[in-house]
Amino acid sequence: MTPWEVAVAQADVTGHMILYTQAPIVEKIRVRGVLPAPGRSPAVRIAVGGREADVRDLLAVYEIPLARGDDEEEELLSPWEAVGRVRHATGRVRFASSDRTETVFGAPLIALAQDVPHEETAEDRAHALLATLNSPAPGDEERERAESLLVGFLYLDERRMRLYVRNQDEPDVVACDVRLTDAGPAVIAEVFPRSRERELFEDPKGDPHCTAVVDLVH
Repeated sequence: MTPWEVAVAQADVTGHMILYTQAPIVEKIRVRGVLPAPGRSPAVRIAVGGREADVRDLLAVYEIPLARGDDEEEELLSPWEAVGRVRHATGRVRFASSDRTETVFGAPLIALAQDVPHEETAEDRAHALLATLNSPAPGDEERERAESLLVGFLYLDERRMRLYVRNQDEPDVVACDVRLTDAGPAVIAEVFPRSRERELFEDPKGDPHCTAVVDLVH
C-alpha cells in the first residue's frame, strides 16, 4: 500500500467508527479514539473505554492491519470488518495482562489477528443504508482525490479532542487539538489548512501517532 492508500483506508475506518462514540460498540463500551498506526504502518488502532473515558482511562487499544494477503493478492480490510473485530474482542479486554502487553496512553495495545470474527449485525447494515441515503459519505475516488483526510481522532478530556490529519503532499500525520465547545464552522474550517502551517507545529509529547500537533484550542 502506498502512504496515501493507507491514509484513505484509515479515513474510511474512522468514518465508520464515529457512530460508536455516540452508541456502544458492545455492552457499555464505546470507541473513544481511532489512531493512525505510527511510522506510516498500514494499520489502524481503535481505542475503547466507557461512555466518558478519555486518554487517561482507556480500557484497551486494538491494532488492526488494513490489508491481508501478499502484495500480488492484497485485499483491503473493510470498515465493517474492523467494527466486527473490535466488537468481538472487547469482551476479552479484562483478561489482558498489562505487565506482558505493550501499552499506548497507559492502556494495553492488543494486536487483533485476522481470524477474529467480524460478522455484521442487522443494525450495522441498517446504519450503513440510512446514513448513505440521508447524507452520502465520501466514496473511494473522492477520498483518493482529496488534499487532506481525517485519519483518526481521540478524546483528550471532556473538553478537548485531537484530530489526526494526513495531507496528500506530506508524508506524516499532523494532529490538531480542538475544544469541543468551540468546534463550530469556524474551527472546522481551520483544521485542514492549519495542519499545513509548519510554524504552528508543536512537539506531540509522547503521542506516537503523529509527528506534530497544532493547538486550535482558542
